[in-house]
Amino acid sequence: MDSILIVTIIMDAVSRVRVASCRAVEDVEPIRLREIIINQIEGESSTFGLATIVVSEEVGRTNEKPTIVDNKAAGVQLIYEGLRLTQDLVRGNRWKYNEQKLNTDMDLLAADVMVAKGFHLLSRTKAAHKAVETIRTFGITETKWSDKNDTALVQHMSLERDIFELAIIAGFVSPDLGMPFEFDTKQLLNFDISKRSKDYILELIRSIQKEEEEDFLLVISSEK
Repeated sequence: MDSILIVTIIMDAVSRVRVASCRAVEDVEPIRLREIIINQIEGESSTFGLATIVVSEEVGRTNEKPTIVDNKAAGVQLIYEGLRLTQDLVRGNRWKYNEQKLNTDMDLLAADVMVAKGFHLLSRTKAAHKAVETIRTFGITETKWSDKNDTALVQHMSLERDIFELAIIAGFVSPDLGMPFEFDTKQLLNFDISKRSKDYILELIRSIQKEEEEDFLLVISSEK
């Protein structure tokens, strides 16, 4: 496939995630808060939302309407952006700078809204349970990180691992299709999908695993 066409396809999917994400927060008030959220959405890569679209349309082949797929992708991406922003604020301890306190409070509120809006988009899907689990795990992980004695217990890129799993589940499932209890993420590469999608998924897996030797599994607790 022509490289220009590949880039065009990817950019189109990224645009779909951003449009759906912006649509989900269009009723947020005050305007300043909405602007913070929109800037966050448009200023960051839609990595995990894009993964949801790839899995839905090429792996799971759910045959869902594009708007439904886009909303699920936006839900995943909004949850990630909200949790990651919260993580940056907490670990950066920005509240210690008095001159930044108001901006920090607004950023934290924006993060909370993004997580809430993202979860709302997934709340009526089979990915809802995993979304709840991801948010709860994030809270536990950050509590461990804040305890200086427990920093060694915090898994490298644990948020990204959980969100990647959420992205795959959200893309794979539909009202008529569930997932197996355990799913090795690299099984995605065995499906009949385009080379650009395989390359994208493989690169994402590598970036999350980093120096870890073991493959990570998707344990679908929502079916238990």
